[in-house]
Amino acid sequence: MIELIVVLTVIGILVNLAVPALRTIRRRAEAAHVIGDVHAIHIAAQSHHAERGVFPPTENLGVVPASMIPMLPQGFEFRYGDVRYRWHRFALPDGLPAFPGQTMLLAVEVQTPDATLAATIRALYRGELTLGSPTNLFFALE
Repeated sequence: MIELIVVLTVIGILVNLAVPALRTIRRRAEAAHVIGDVHAIHIAAQSHHAERGVFPPTENLGVVPASMIPMLPQGFEFRYGDVRYRWHRFALPDGLPAFPGQTMLLAVEVQTPDATLAATIRALYRGELTLGSPTNLFFALE
């Protein structure tokens, strides 16, 4: 009986160690998926510009700009689980402070109710510019 209790205790300790690690791995996988979607949207926006001479217009959160649909993988949606995406084309009439000639800022907004997931996305992303709040991230098109 004592041997059985010892074995169950050891199994319990191992489970308590494994469950948080599994959550971390799952969160990192979700973050990697979102970053892959952001890259797909960037590539589609560049393809749109190359083909039509303009970047797609801004749409509502979770809505794919209609003119961008042919440039995205088939069945691509502007959402993943409870994460939603939004393409932005910001007009900057006076340009950026450091670059007055740049009159447009292009970005993908990622909105998630999970602040921990957003922090993981920000930590894994290797792009130049990200900004936002704990649950809304903006990834500037480079």
